[in-house]
Amino acid sequence: MVRPIKEGLDYFPLDVDIDQDDKIALIEATHGLEGFGVVIKILMKIYDNSYFYEWGEKEQLLFSRRVNVDINQVNEIINDCLKWGLFSEPLYEKHQILSSKGIQKRYLEASSRRKKVQIDNEYLLLNKKEVNSYKNLVIVNINSIDDNISTQRKVKESKGKESKAEETETDHSETTSDAIVFYQNNFGVVNPYVTQELLSWIDDLGDEMVIEALSRALDRNKPNWSYAKSILQSWVKKNITTLEQAKAEEVQFRNQQQKRYGSPKEDVQPDWFKKQLEDEQKQEPEKEQKKSQVELDAERIELSLSLNKDPMTIVPSLEKLYGVTAVDIQRVVDKEISALDLLNSRTSTSVPGG
Repeated sequence: MVRPIKEGLDYFPLDVDIDQDDKIALIEATHGLEGFGVVIKILMKIYDNSYFYEWGEKEQLLFSRRVNVDINQVNEIINDCLKWGLFSEPLYEKHQILSSKGIQKRYLEASSRRKKVQIDNEYLLLNKKEVNSYKNLVIVNINSIDDNISTQRKVKESKGKESKAEETETDHSETTSDAIVFYQNNFGVVNPYVTQELLSWIDDLGDEMVIEALSRALDRNKPNWSYAKSILQSWVKKNITTLEQAKAEEVQFRNQQQKRYGSPKEDVQPDWFKKQLEDEQKQEPEKEQKKSQVELDAERIELSLSLNKDPMTIVPSLEKLYGVTAVDIQRVVDKEISALDLLNSRTSTSVPGG
């Protein structure tokens, strides 16, 4: 799939005397430095997107969390920005976007070296003379507007016909807010600190990757953000940036473990071994009843090792019940610890006489 052309800016011009602009001065006079800061943050969002920024319910909630300002206060500031003309009020009322004539001009000037820059006809605030001054500007007509307009577009133009824009839908199974909802549904109430970290990781790796890390934390019985974050950090170190790469890395790890310690599917428990265990249990029924499950599993480990068998396949519940890994078994093989001591150290079960 061809990577869509970047529409946003990596930086944008900010005049050193911006606070002397009457519109900015009115916002700062009404809302103080907090109002000034919100305006700058909104401008960053606009230019990062392109020449406008959607301002729906989802964007308002996420923006409020990111800047750590109450959403009601944020909306009061934005309403005053619309009132004083910092953003186009007609555009907002019709399309729920934040933009202005000045923003569009600065965006086009910053994009002057690009071969082609697109502006939707219904969003355009420049006059004909201003449009003609930008040779790389392409005006496109909007066929349909989704509630979540993608900033990645492909434009097909034909000679003698009206240009038509086709939106390239991003292949996301979840939206940004869904990762936070997933956390709340499975981990509990999310505090502001964790929310900021979640949003940061979503920006870096994408929503799917964050949800995958949270899911793995749950699967491994580690329902906490620290463990999920460690998975994300591990992916970054390994330059894993897609869900497919993450799944491939997990499969590779499991294959390496099976290759080192044997495949559970191939190392089938033989019938004679099963019979031997059954005979032992029949010979000493009373003794077996007095023994704890830990002692029984420890004996099975020792017996399987003496027969050069992988105990992880003979006692499949080792990992689930005790959290025993192949590394722990190797310690028993090396006689660093007995099987019974190993299992006792992994459970609160008390062994009589131990």
